[in-house]
Amino acid sequence: MYNRNLKGLLHKRLEENRPFHGRPQTSEKGGRYVLELRNFTKKFGDLTAVNNLSIKVENGKVLGIAGRNGAGKSTIFRSILKIIEPTGGRILYDGKKINAKVLDRIGYLPEEGSLIPTYTVLELCEYYGSLKLLKNDEIKARLLMWLEEFDILQYMNKKIKELSKGNRQKIQFIISVLHDPDLLILDEPFSGLDPISTEELKNAILKFKSQNKTIIFSSHIMDQMESLCDEVLIIDKGEVLLQGKLDDVLANYVINGTTNHSLNEIFIDKVGKNYE
Repeated sequence: MYNRNLKGLLHKRLEENRPFHGRPQTSEKGGRYVLELRNFTKKFGDLTAVNNLSIKVENGKVLGIAGRNGAGKSTIFRSILKIIEPTGGRILYDGKKINAKVLDRIGYLPEEGSLIPTYTVLELCEYYGSLKLLKNDEIKARLLMWLEEFDILQYMNKKIKELSKGNRQKIQFIISVLHDPDLLILDEPFSGLDPISTEELKNAILKFKSQNKTIIFSSHIMDQMESLCDEVLIIDKGEVLLQGKLDDVLANYVINGTTNHSLNEIFIDKVGKNYE
């Protein structure tokens, strides 16, 4: 049994309202645009990875980015995180350029993972939490809450190398939200997961969103994207093929003269036409 005071501390911190002074734009319904890419372009030599992309992500919403391998999804994420710099255009958070203070408000789950196999789950979270200047009691409280959420409390002192693929991905997710970010970026979070682990991770993402958090994620699994997203962006070869509110896309996209198709059908039709 863990210390109930730690759990109480966690819930208190989750409810804190941390102001951030900027001049964010608002949507037509009055929602605040947390993240905005304006005419974003990234080139690697003669290769254009992303070309003239403009998107706005509203606070508390989920944006799904779909595309084949090499479409430019990870390039977008790494540019938001300032791992790489844009060739052109602007990336804004709450109306301001992204700096170190803003980066502390962003969580990131990379596609390739970043777990140290010889560390225990607790040791790894203490390490990453310390990088975000969290105190040990905060780290443990938040870790315990999420381990309970995933029903894997018994793995807290297990080494990462002893965990299954699905449980390693759950720990990767916990690390990405450990510092209670306002924006969460998930790069192919469901890759290689079995159906049970996929459903558990999806539920955790929805729980995180319910705290008025903003999420951007990429996936090849259109069914999961359809069940999680408020808005969708389909890109290929660095170009935007389709962009809009998910409900509008599903209701209005026309295939062979008919509408009301699944996102998987729309993706195949749209990306397939790009190769004709």
